[in-house]
Amino acid sequence: MNSSPIQPVLTLPLLRQLRWSAVAGQTVAVAFVTCALGLALPLAPVAMCIAFTAFSNGLLHLVPPGRGESPKNLVGILAADVLLLTALLHFTGGPHNPFSSFYLVHVALAAVALPLWGTGCIAALCCAGFGLLFFGRQVLPIPGDAVCGVGPNLPLSTHLQGMLVALVLTSGCIVVFVSRLQSALRVRERELVAARERAREQEQFAALATLAAGAAHELATPLGTIALAAGEMVRSLAASQGQSELSEDAQLIREEVARCRRILDRLQDQSGDAPRWIEVDELTGQLTMRFPERLQLRRTGSASRFWAPHGALLQALESLVKNAFDASTSEGTVRLCIDARPDRVQFEILDQGTGLTTEARKHAGEPFFTTKPAGKGTGLGLFLVRLLAMRFGGTFLLESSPGGGSCARLELPQGLQPA
Repeated sequence: MNSSPIQPVLTLPLLRQLRWSAVAGQTVAVAFVTCALGLALPLAPVAMCIAFTAFSNGLLHLVPPGRGESPKNLVGILAADVLLLTALLHFTGGPHNPFSSFYLVHVALAAVALPLWGTGCIAALCCAGFGLLFFGRQVLPIPGDAVCGVGPNLPLSTHLQGMLVALVLTSGCIVVFVSRLQSALRVRERELVAARERAREQEQFAALATLAAGAAHELATPLGTIALAAGEMVRSLAASQGQSELSEDAQLIREEVARCRRILDRLQDQSGDAPRWIEVDELTGQLTMRFPERLQLRRTGSASRFWAPHGALLQALESLVKNAFDASTSEGTVRLCIDARPDRVQFEILDQGTGLTTEARKHAGEPFFTTKPAGKGTGLGLFLVRLLAMRFGGTFLLESSPGGGSCARLELPQGLQPA
């Protein structure tokens, strides 16, 4: 079974986006403080801190997708951001800088995205960084300058205004970051539910495959004996010119035995059919030979071939087409559209029946569920189609068509096939 891995809550693309936002915000803040408020800042070291953040974030773009998202790596990146924030605060007033509240953004981000030990490390580092600011250098007004610095001599009114701006920006950042992470959590929860459902279906198939293997082994001899006895009955009745009804019954027994063996073979073939390149013309030719009448074939898309298990796919399409014939009237046609593209191949089968009932929509594809009369179906056809889609990372949908009838849609991805 192929399934996409569950994504972590905090991914590198999201973290890169947050860090670029921090670079832009720091640049705007420095420009506003120096130009609009006229406060003196040591621009060289401040610019170096911002440039280092941008440079390190550019390096993160070189990390391949799926790499670097372990808790240890994320803790390292967030720790580097805390140290860079501490350096910025050190050069812009130390503990007197009202923007020291941005430590809370890193703590909130760690609390949502990291395990407990990682959150503890980031929180401790933030506390230590803020404590070290009290022992660091503080920017004071340069003697003889009329420009005010951002150190302890900063006017109280300006400091309070800065605290208000810092509170607004910190709250906004936490709201945005946490909402993004909550959205990622909801996505991961849906992926977990889907993964559990796939695991349940896989267990169901494994139990069915085990049952089929055991049944095939146990029933091979009695089915062969029944087929041999039925053949002898047919020959004896034909030689003695016996009753035609008995001859027909014996022939029916042979046909049903062959049907039982085909069902067991289909269950066993599902796990052993390796994918290969399939030409669209080859598949359409086989389906045309199998259903020479009432089947309307149409092909679209730019690809002339696709990658799939030939035997399992042909059986799945035959099962869907036969179901469509059974649902349609005796004169009704069945339409099969094959849309082959470089990234996917889709098969759509439309019948002219009465559509799906509520029960059929709910249980279609479950093993041994069938709406056909007793003796006319086993309920395994749609299950095997669903199994094929699940094994190769595709989808299978069965729904009522707007114009009447039902539509079965099987889609298999083509992004990972070998060249």
